[in-house]
Amino acid sequence: MPFKAKQHVGLFSLLVAAAVLAGCAHNTQFSGQSVTDPLLRKDVYATVENLFSAMTQCRSISEVNSRIESIDQSPAGAVQKATETWQVSGCGNTKSYKVVMKADAKGETDFSVSPQS
Repeated sequence: MPFKAKQHVGLFSLLVAAAVLAGCAHNTQFSGQSVTDPLLRKDVYATVENLFSAMTQCRSISEVNSRIESIDQSPAGAVQKATETWQVSGCGNTKSYKVVMKADAKGETDFSVSPQS
């Protein structure tokens, strides 16, 4: 019976360590302006993170500074299309990405991310 309790303590310790590491991996500081809500920002960030990692061999983004370049709105004020620049820093590298977001017919947002030179 004591062996079983030790297994649970070991498993609990492993889960706590994983949670702490996961929290550190996503401690990215966002600044600037963006039309993204938290869910869209998370999706765009995942794509940006993959591109940044491929370009720099770094999976530890420390900062994202976003800037709205253009917004096209409907007469009612809804955002139809927005273009932003995301400047991403990590591991001593800084790269910029063009993020284009477009509203679709379902009320969702399609986006694309491309590196800027």
